[in-house]
Amino acid sequence: MAIPVRIVCIPSADAAFAADAQRVAARIPEAMSAPDALRWFTLMLRRDYPRAVVREQVDLARTDDGPPTWYVTRGALHFRIDTSIWVPLAPTEAYRAYVERVVDWQVAVELTPLRLAPGTVGTEYRAVYPFLGVRYEGVLRILGAEPGRVVRVEAEGSGITVWYAATFGEERGGALVHVQGDYELPDTLIARVADRLGLERAIGRDVDRANASFRRLCGRIAAARMTPAS
Repeated sequence: MAIPVRIVCIPSADAAFAADAQRVAARIPEAMSAPDALRWFTLMLRRDYPRAVVREQVDLARTDDGPPTWYVTRGALHFRIDTSIWVPLAPTEAYRAYVERVVDWQVAVELTPLRLAPGTVGTEYRAVYPFLGVRYEGVLRILGAEPGRVVRVEAEGSGITVWYAATFGEERGGALVHVQGDYELPDTLIARVADRLGLERAIGRDVDRANASFRRLCGRIAAARMTPAS
């Protein structure tokens, strides 16, 4: 193939699509430039998956000399998680707080570090989600990162899969953090709740609680920076 690439399927639980994407990547013609390889890969993948989306990690976000990363999805994602919050930190500081202190601010899910990977990507946490009287257990992992700009996260376990991307942009002297994602729920959980809209609203409240906790953390960081040393 022209260049080695790292294929990240979102969600990773879509094993059949991920395997097909890997097979297409393995057939990239030799001596092809990186831009041409990306176009070829996208075209070939869409022969079997017409709605497939391929996103390239920007070069400036790479923290090592490893292969480029391409994020692939079977089709355009539907975002039931779609919210923005403003925090009083620069985007790079907000990104670090979001990634490095997730255990501190994530109040909707109980997190315990399992693997802290160099460069963030591959970091994993044991995740416990108390919801409607049941504790759902799984693993939260960082699938991709563009330091200071974007982090892509997935959590799965007990039949629940959640994936989202948080982007960090400059706004009004601070950072606007935009979170977009979606989730899949097990049939057993859906069957317990007659009002599906009510179920989604309950999940939305948990997302809002976590966002509010992150905003408070950023406020404390900003306040501590402005407090004179004694």
